[in-house]
Amino acid sequence: MAISLPVAAGIFLLSAMVILFSATFLTKAADVIAYRMGLGRLWVGYVLLAGATSLPELSTAIGASLSGYAELAAGNMFGANMLNMSNLAILLALFGGRTIFQYLSSQQKLVAISAIVLTGIATLFSLLRTDIVLISISIPGIVIITTYILLSVILRKSSKSFEEEESSDSGVSHTLKWAWIVFSICAGAIFISGPLLAVSAERIAVLTGIGSSFVGVVALAMVTTLPELTTTATALRLGAHDMAIANMYGTNAFNIAALGVADLFFPGGSLFGATGIGNSIAGIFAVTLMGLGLVQLLTGKPLKHFSLTHPSTSLFVILYCVGLFAIFQQA
Repeated sequence: MAISLPVAAGIFLLSAMVILFSATFLTKAADVIAYRMGLGRLWVGYVLLAGATSLPELSTAIGASLSGYAELAAGNMFGANMLNMSNLAILLALFGGRTIFQYLSSQQKLVAISAIVLTGIATLFSLLRTDIVLISISIPGIVIITTYILLSVILRKSSKSFEEEESSDSGVSHTLKWAWIVFSICAGAIFISGPLLAVSAERIAVLTGIGSSFVGVVALAMVTTLPELTTTATALRLGAHDMAIANMYGTNAFNIAALGVADLFFPGGSLFGATGIGNSIAGIFAVTLMGLGLVQLLTGKPLKHFSLTHPSTSLFVILYCVGLFAIFQQA
């Protein structure tokens, strides 16, 4: 039975409210975990928070891969990585965080490099349409998953010697048990609500006639990144700057790791062998945007609002739109 517009709108609003509420408390719980366990906001943002907010994308990618929709699985991840960097620049401008680059930990550069390396590897597999299978196991998927694990271990070891200067009152007022309970509940709520939000948004787009339009596609993409948007915004408001930046780059890294997992479920080979040029273009622009962010991390200067020659909010948004246009030209 087809879902009517009022029902779809109701599901959308309810799912969005659950995600906004859950993502806010998820970030606060993650901040307590980082404080109580001495893991550091950077590593928690890169692995724990990013992984929790990307669970809906993981399930969606696996589902698309099992159904043989390689371009849908890959396009969703590469496209999300593009959008996340544009969103990060906008969030920094909105929440006054454009000067935080002077106070971020040195390990933040490794976080960015990890996301760039993983996305670069996946993009290369897509460009070459790599389809290598050994004993019914896709080699590209194994390479990506192994690389993600190794980079996570390296980052953890590197961050052990770093003592954060940032402190959080929430880390003092709540126990570790409270944090893990809240984190688990909120992650579960996002995992369930994420797909419902995407499905209802897609249904609304179809019923209102904007589903195939440029505005409709961009709106749907923004909807699917709502958990990352909320957690990053909350982290910035908490003053957890390392967690905020690491969450976005960590989400991009986890997205590619999730794509590697989805590759293992693709029937008859590797999904990278079935991707089109549009996915490769998305991957290239995602790497470009993350590289631009890395330049900003290396210079440590305040993020400009308007500039075409230096990293700036406007440049991130313009490059994202150019990439989106290039992808649509290949459709």
